[in-house]
Amino acid sequence: MNLFRRTTPWSLADAGARHAAAPDTFRVPSDAATAALAVGDRAKLVVVPRDGLEERLWVRVTQVGDPELEGVLRSDPVELRGLRAGDTVRFERRHVVAITPAAPPS
Repeated sequence: MNLFRRTTPWSLADAGARHAAAPDTFRVPSDAATAALAVGDRAKLVVVPRDGLEERLWVRVTQVGDPELEGVLRSDPVELRGLRAGDTVRFERRHVVAITPAAPPS
C-alpha cells in the first residue's frame, strides 16, 4: 500500500456550531452574505478528517444551487490525503466560515 495515495475520510464542519463553541476565533458570515455567494467568489471551509488535524481551506465557487454549492479547492491541504488543489468539493452555506467576493470585471 502506498501511503501517499491513501485517502483520509473527511467531512465539513458546520460554521455556526464552530462559532458557538469558540466565538473569539473567527466570525461567521451572515445569512445574507452566504445567500449572496456567487460563481467566482471564494469560500473558506473547515475540513475535518476522521483522524488528524482539521484544516481551513479556500474553494472558488463554481456552481450555486440550493442547498448545495460546488467549488474547486484552491490549494493542497497539509494534513489530508486524497484532497488536492483543483479537486471539486460540494458544500452547503452552513459550512462557510469566510467569504472573499470575486473581483468585479474591469
